[in-house]
Amino acid sequence: MKAAETLFSTRGFLETKISDIATQVGVSDSTVYEHFKNKEDILFSIPREKTQQLIEINKQHLKGLVGAEVKLRKLIWNYIDFLVMNESYTSLLLFELRSNRDFYETENHELIRLFTREYSNIIVEGQKEGYFSTRFRPSIVLHMIFGTIDLILITWLVERRPKDPLELFDGLFDLFCHAIRVRETEAGTKGKKERILHAATQVFSRVGFQKARIQDIAGLAGVGDATIYQYFSNKEEILFALPVANTLELLSIQEEHLNGFKDTDLKLNVLLKDYLDFLDSHKEYSSICLFDLRYNKNFYNKEAYHLFRRFARVFYNVIEEGIRKGHFRQTLNPYLATKLIFGITDHIILSWIKFGRPKRLALVSNTVCGLVLKALQP
Repeated sequence: MKAAETLFSTRGFLETKISDIATQVGVSDSTVYEHFKNKEDILFSIPREKTQQLIEINKQHLKGLVGAEVKLRKLIWNYIDFLVMNESYTSLLLFELRSNRDFYETENHELIRLFTREYSNIIVEGQKEGYFSTRFRPSIVLHMIFGTIDLILITWLVERRPKDPLELFDGLFDLFCHAIRVRETEAGTKGKKERILHAATQVFSRVGFQKARIQDIAGLAGVGDATIYQYFSNKEEILFALPVANTLELLSIQEEHLNGFKDTDLKLNVLLKDYLDFLDSHKEYSSICLFDLRYNKNFYNKEAYHLFRRFARVFYNVIEEGIRKGHFRQTLNPYLATKLIFGITDHIILSWIKFGRPKRLALVSNTVCGLVLKALQP
C-alpha cells in the first residue's frame, strides 16, 4: 500500500501497473494478488489507514477542550496539518479518489463519513450552545469547510502556492466562523425562547413536570415570568415544545447518516446507534421523554408526537426494505419490530437514569444492536 500510494500519487493511477507496485516492493505480481483483488482494491484501501490515524489524532486532541468553536478550530487545523505532512496521500486523495465514482460505494468511504461525523457533532453542539447559527444544516457547513480546503490544497500541490497552506489558516477559520456564528441580530428574541426551553429541560428533569413551577424556569432562564407567557400559554405547552426541536434534529441526523447506505442491516445499526448516541448526550431530555411524555395521554395529539412518529417511521421503512431484500425474515412484522426497538431503548434508559446502569448508553449500544438484528435476521 505504501508503494502504491507513492506510485499512484506521482505517476497517476491509470499509468501505474500491478507489476510496477510489485517491483517497487520487491515481490512477484502474484504476491500482490494474495492481498488485493486488483489495482482499484489497493487504491480504495489506502484511505482506511490514514483516516483511522486522523480519527485517533482528533480523539486525543479534543480531550479537555471546551466550547464548540475551540474544538472546530482544532479539528480543522489537524486535518490541514495532516494532509500537508502527508503530501503523497493528499495528492492521491484529491486527484485519484475524489474523482472516482466507485470509491463512494466502498466501506473505506464509510470510514471517512465516520471521521466527518465528529465535525458534524461539534457544529450541532455549537448550535445548541447558541453560538453557531441554526439556519444552516451541519452537512452544508461541512461541504463549505472540506470543499474550500480541497481547492486550497489543489493549488498548493499544482502551483506550490502558498509554500505552507497553514499560513492561510487564521484567515480561513475566520471566514468559516463568520459564516456560521450567530450574529446579534439573529440572537434577539429567539435566544430568549431557546433559553426558556433549555431551562425547562433542566427543571423538568430535576423535579418532574408536575412539581416544576413557571417561576423556577424563568429564574434559570434569566427572564421574568411574564416573558415566558409571551412564548408559551402554560407549563404544558413548554413541555410539548421540547420534543419538537430534538426530534427535528434526530430526523436531520437520520437523513445525513443514511445517505448512501444500501445494506439494511447497516442502516438499522446506524439508526439505532445514532438514536442511543443522541439520548446519551441529552440525558435531561431523555428523562423528560420517558417520565413526562411517554406516559402522558395529552402528548399523543400534539405536533411533537407526529414528528416522533415520522422519526419512528424511518425505522419501520428500513425493516420493510430489509424484508423485501431478504435481509430480514419474511414472516417478520415491521410494526412489532419497531415496537421492540423503542421498547428496549425505553427500558434501558429507565435503568440508566434511575439506577446508573449502564454508566453510559454508548457502552451497551453494540449489544443492543446485536440483539435487535438477531431478532430480525433469518
